[in-house]
Amino acid sequence: MTEKATPGDALHGPGLTDVRDMVMAHDAFRRALRSSASLVSAVNDGDRKRAGVVADHLELMLGLLVHHHEGEDALLWPMLLQRVPGELAPLVRLMQSQHEAVHGMLDEVTALIPPWRVNPTSAARSRLADRVEHLLVLLEEHLRDEEKHLLPVAARTVTQPEWDAVAERNLKSLPPSKAPMVFGLFMAVGDPEIIAQQLVKAPAPIRLLLRLTARPAWRRYQARVFDA
Repeated sequence: MTEKATPGDALHGPGLTDVRDMVMAHDAFRRALRSSASLVSAVNDGDRKRAGVVADHLELMLGLLVHHHEGEDALLWPMLLQRVPGELAPLVRLMQSQHEAVHGMLDEVTALIPPWRVNPTSAARSRLADRVEHLLVLLEEHLRDEEKHLLPVAARTVTQPEWDAVAERNLKSLPPSKAPMVFGLFMAVGDPEIIAQQLVKAPAPIRLLLRLTARPAWRRYQARVFDA
C-alpha cells in the first residue's frame, strides 16, 4: 500500500479542527495490513500454528477497520452532509460507495480465514492471499481519496469536540487487552505531537500505562507477526 500525500497544513492550524489523527489511523492500517497478502503466502502447507498467528492478525486488524468505517458512516458523513451538502454530497456518496466496495471484499476475506486457519492448504492460501491483495487495493484508493478530498473539508466544518467524538467512538471499540499494542502501532507511525494530543485525552493512570507498555507491546506483536 502506498503512503498518503495530504498537505499537513490543510488538516490543522488557525481556524481549523485538527484532523491529523485520522491520517495517523490510516497510516496504522497501512503499516499493519500492507504486507498481509505476503504473510499469508509465506505460510507453509499444514503449518496451522503460523496460519493461526496470521489469521489472528487479519481478524483483529480487519475488525478494527470495520469499526473505524462504522464510526464515519454513523457520525461523520451525516454531519458533513448537513452542513455543506452542495460541496460534499457527491464526495460523501463516493466515500460511502468505497466503503461498500471495501466491506464487500472484506466479507470475502473474513469468510476465507477460518477454513484456512484450520486447514492451511496451498489452494486455501492462494484464495485468501488473492482476496487480501484485492482488498488492499480498494482500501488504499479509499484512504487516499479521503485524505485528499474529504479531510480538508472536515477540518473546516466540524468542531474539535465533534471530531473527538468520532475518535472516541472508535477507541471504545478497541479490545482493552489490545490497547497497548495498537497505541504502540500509532506511536510507530504517528507524529509525536499527535501522539501527545491523544495521550492528554486519556485518564492519568491509562496515560502512564500506555507510556510504559505501548511501544514494547507493538514490538512484541511485530516480532510475532511480521518477523517470524
